[in-house]
Amino acid sequence: MKIDVNNLFTIISLAFMLIGGIYHLARMKANIVAKIGLLDKKLDINLTDYQSKNEHYEYRINGLDKLLQHQGNRLKDWVDQIAGHLSEKTGLMIRDRKL
Repeated sequence: MKIDVNNLFTIISLAFMLIGGIYHLARMKANIVAKIGLLDKKLDINLTDYQSKNEHYEYRINGLDKLLQHQGNRLKDWVDQIAGHLSEKTGLMIRDRKL
């Protein structure tokens, strides 16, 4: 079997192109994996930031709820005192209407 120089050159060039293609795909995969790792780190940072902000907002909302509850109780007590005073002085009875 006689191998022609042209066929030998074609086989060698195809082998080099195959090796080059495999090398290029390996580099692309390494870049993709590196970018995914970087995105994973950024995601962890953002999740941590979100959790801390979420806790802060829950703390503030809970504080506002407590403040509104306290102010509502004070207002209810004040209305009850006024109703009692009006009842004593004028005999006016304020109806408690529940909707």
